[in-house]
Amino acid sequence: MKRITALLLAVAFTLGGVCAAQADGIDIKVKGQWDFAFGWVNNKVFKKSYNDSSNDDDNNGARALRGKQRRDDDNFEARQRIRTQINFISSEYLQAVLMFEIGDLDWGRGGSSGRSSGGALDADGVNIETKRAYLDWIIPNTEVSVRMGIQGMKLPSTRMGNMVFDADVAGITVSSPITDWLGVTAFWARPFDSWRNDREGSVDGQDNLKDEVDAFGLVLPLTFDGVSFTPYAMYARVGNASNFWSYAFADIDGYSTIENSATTAWWAGANFTLDMFDPLTFGMDFIYGHVAKTEFGTPEAHLNDVSASGWYIGATLDYKLDWGTPGIFGWYATGDKANADDDNHLGRLPVVGTDGGFTATSFGTAGYYGIGNADNAAVISNTGTGTWGVGVQLADVSFIEDLSHTLRVAYYRGTNDSELVKKLGGYDFLRYDSDTLYLTDEDSVIEVNFDHTYTIYENLEACLELGYLHLRSDKDTWGAYDGSDQKKNDDAWKAEVNFRYSF
Repeated sequence: MKRITALLLAVAFTLGGVCAAQADGIDIKVKGQWDFAFGWVNNKVFKKSYNDSSNDDDNNGARALRGKQRRDDDNFEARQRIRTQINFISSEYLQAVLMFEIGDLDWGRGGSSGRSSGGALDADGVNIETKRAYLDWIIPNTEVSVRMGIQGMKLPSTRMGNMVFDADVAGITVSSPITDWLGVTAFWARPFDSWRNDREGSVDGQDNLKDEVDAFGLVLPLTFDGVSFTPYAMYARVGNASNFWSYAFADIDGYSTIENSATTAWWAGANFTLDMFDPLTFGMDFIYGHVAKTEFGTPEAHLNDVSASGWYIGATLDYKLDWGTPGIFGWYATGDKANADDDNHLGRLPVVGTDGGFTATSFGTAGYYGIGNADNAAVISNTGTGTWGVGVQLADVSFIEDLSHTLRVAYYRGTNDSELVKKLGGYDFLRYDSDTLYLTDEDSVIEVNFDHTYTIYENLEACLELGYLHLRSDKDTWGAYDGSDQKKNDDAWKAEVNFRYSF
C-alpha cells in the first residue's frame, strides 16, 4: 500500500511539473485528512436484545428490527482512512481537482482488491479509489462558475444535515450571484447508470432500456442581514433497472428491486437560518419528497407496484457563550403506515445519496467524528427518516486551551406503524438499506454522547467519543418472529479515540 501511494503521489507531482513547464506555470497544492480510530463498540447491532439461540443468520426474529444481520463479536476496532486532494491551479479562473481515498481499512483484515483491502499482513492491496475528480472554471467575462466531474453535492441544511442528497456524485454544477442578496445554483447529477449497453431482456429477463437516474436541481439562496432563506427543488428521472430502488429501499418482500418500468421523483425543501439576535441562532429545515409508482418484474412479489412519499421537519436553537454553546434540537419524519399493504405506498421520505446523512447525534445517527463509529455507520439511522426525536446539548465547552467537550442527550422514537410489521410479517418488506434499524411507533431510543476534542498540534487533532444507547423495542411487535418472547433489551456503548491529521 505504501509503495502504491508513493508511486501515485510521485506521478501526480511529476505530471504537475510537466504541466507547469508547458502551461505557463500551473501551481500544485496538496491537502487532505488522514484519520485513525481505535476503541470499543459493544452490542452495536443489539444482538443481545433478541432471541437468537440458533445463532443462524436466517433467523428472522433476530433480523427483523436490525434490518441487516451483522455479528457483534469484534468489540475492539482499529481502522484508518487516507484522503488526499491535489489541486492543479492554472489561475483564479481555472483549476482541476483530484481527490483519492485509501480505506476504510480495518487493521488485520482485507483482501487483495477493493476499498477495504490492504489491512492484513504484508499490507498489500489494490485499494486506491477515486473520491473526487472535477474541473472548476469561470465563464469568461462573467461571475458564473462551473464545476464538472465527480464532486461533492449537498442540499442545504441545518447542523443536523440533509438526509436526501449529500454525497459524491458525477455531474455539473453552475452557480452565480444574481444580486447582493440572491444567488442561484443549478445542477445535473447522474448517480446511477447501471448498464453500459442498453438492450432488451438483459436483466432477469427484463429490459434495461434507459436505465439511468438523472437528477436536476435548483437552489436559490437568499441572504439578508441576520436572516437567510434557501428554497430548493430537485427532479429525477428514474430509469428501469437503474438500481435506485435497491439503493434506497433494499429488497422488497425478498425479491430484488429491479425496476420493470421507469418512473419519476421530486423533492422540494427549504432551509431557514435566523442569527440577527446573535449569540442566539435558530435553524429550520423542511423537505418533502415523492417517487411515483414503479412496476417490478417479479409477479410473485408481495408488492408489484410501489410508490413512496414523505416529509421531514427539523429545528435547532443554539446560544453561543464564551465558554460553550448550549442548544436544543428536534425533528419529525413521516413513516410507513399500516395501509401500505393495500395501496403499495411507502410513507417515508425517499433519499438519493446519504454519505453525509442525518447528523443529530454522534452514535445512533451519523454525526460522529471521523471514522470511529460502528463500521463507519450510524447504529440506529443514517437518515432519520421514519423517526422523531428531541435533544439537548452543551457543545464546544472549553475551560482549557485547545480542549473542548460536548455533552448531548436525545430521545427518539419511530414513526413507522407497528401494525404494519404485524400485518406483513415483515423483515423483508421492511428493509431500508440506508438505515440499520427499523423503528416503529412502539420502539424508542435514549442516547447519551460525551465527546472531547483536543488539538495536539496545529494540524493534529484527537477526539474521544463516549456514547451510550438504550433501545426499547416493543415485545408485542417484534417478539413473535422466532416463535418465542423477546429477551430484555440490552444497551450499546462505545469508547473510541480518533486521530486526524489535516494539511
